[in-house]
Amino acid sequence: MSSEPGVTIQTFTDLDAEHMTLLLEADPSERIIHDVFANSRAYEIRVEQALAGVMLLVRQNTDTLEIADISVGRAFRRQGLGSRLIERAKMETVGLGLRRLEVGTGSTSFGALCFYQTCGFRMDRIVRDYFVDRYQQPIVENGITLKDMVRLSWCL
Repeated sequence: MSSEPGVTIQTFTDLDAEHMTLLLEADPSERIIHDVFANSRAYEIRVEQALAGVMLLVRQNTDTLEIADISVGRAFRRQGLGSRLIERAKMETVGLGLRRLEVGTGSTSFGALCFYQTCGFRMDRIVRDYFVDRYQQPIVENGITLKDMVRLSWCL
């Protein structure tokens, strides 16, 4: 739960249409979202009763937790809710006794790259052709065809 009145962060186990709408802003494939959701711990952030954002966390290995998907609804952006979800992911990482939290984003996702670095993540590596190999349809972002993924991490 969040400490701010009216703002709650909690887990959820049923992926409904409202969650899916938000997650499709982070990943354009319903199939991939369902696959990730099946192996994740899912969190939602609500303002009053309104769903404001979602985050899917996946345990990658013995020392790493990954933010597989995260999205905040357009009407709720720039209010610190994404940062609250990231803080929750860091708390989960520490609570599980892990040393590393990772996230991947598109090389053309300039806002996300800035956001993650503001939250304390550092760039680790580039996965070339990640989006070309994973998605049938090209993804165009900021006028650029998305090809590569940038991997970032936060470490204890």
